Amino acid sequence: MKDTFRFILTKENISIRDIKFLQGAEIREFRQPDGEIIYEVQADPNLIQKMKVIEEAGFIRPIKEELREVESIEDLIPLTKKVEIVQGGPLYMRVYLGDHILTFNENQLLTPTMLRKYLLRLGKILRIKQKDWEELAQYWLDIAEKVDEVSEEGEVVEKFLNYIRECRIVKEVEQAILPYTILLKDDEFFISTDTVAEKLGVGKRKLRSILSDYIIGSSVQFRSHGRRYRFWKLSEKSVCEIDVKKQLEEEVEEVEEEATEERATEEGEEEREGCDEREEEGERAEEVWEEAD
Repeated sequence: MKDTFRFILTKENISIRDIKFLQGAEIREFRQPDGEIIYEVQADPNLIQKMKVIEEAGFIRPIKEELREVESIEDLIPLTKKVEIVQGGPLYMRVYLGDHILTFNENQLLTPTMLRKYLLRLGKILRIKQKDWEELAQYWLDIAEKVDEVSEEGEVVEKFLNYIRECRIVKEVEQAILPYTILLKDDEFFISTDTVAEKLGVGKRKLRSILSDYIIGSSVQFRSHGRRYRFWKLSEKSVCEIDVKKQLEEEVEEVEEEATEERATEEGEEEREGCDEREEEGERAEEVWEEAD
């Protein structure tokens, strides 16, 4: 039984023809965008053993077939089958690595953190230097195909923005846990994690990742009536979607209207009390005149 063995030559002064035990074997060649050639051969156990000998001698580097097998970030370039940049919303990249599809948003493309998390889920811990990551990300950007579609992340972002545009600003925690409310506290804006996740139908962890441009830091806790509630602090990008000035002006108008109604109610009550007093005085006067008669 033969297995597919893929490799790259690592010495510039040798060619595939110099490897004598490969003469006569059917070898396929795949040229990478950077000009590097990947060789593929169907190998039985005996041939694989010979390939390992020249690997240890430093003449070839096998191509890892599985993500969990990678030893360095260089192994990811030959594993990259296709890269797509999804247009129609925020920058969103889809990378086909081996049999896996990895997705990255704008912030996740700036550091190797998300890739390390993907590998960790596959049982592989890999140290990645920022410089190496930037070279890999640039390689992906260079070979990426642009695809016109609305990504799942883009749809979630759009739903979130529509949601906060419909929210009203409140200043009490117990009000802010209700749907369509944003908490104004110390000149900063917060939104209930539970409420917005339920409204958008997305898990909080995934939602936090998608909304990385619209939320600052981790969730914070506020207490109300002995209970603690978690909120996300909204970034300036989110706040720009809210007509804060108009909402605060409307709140002032509502307060003034309530104050006016209260004054009118109080004046009405005072007037009724005055009328009642005058009626009582009139009744007492009538009683006095009746007694006098």
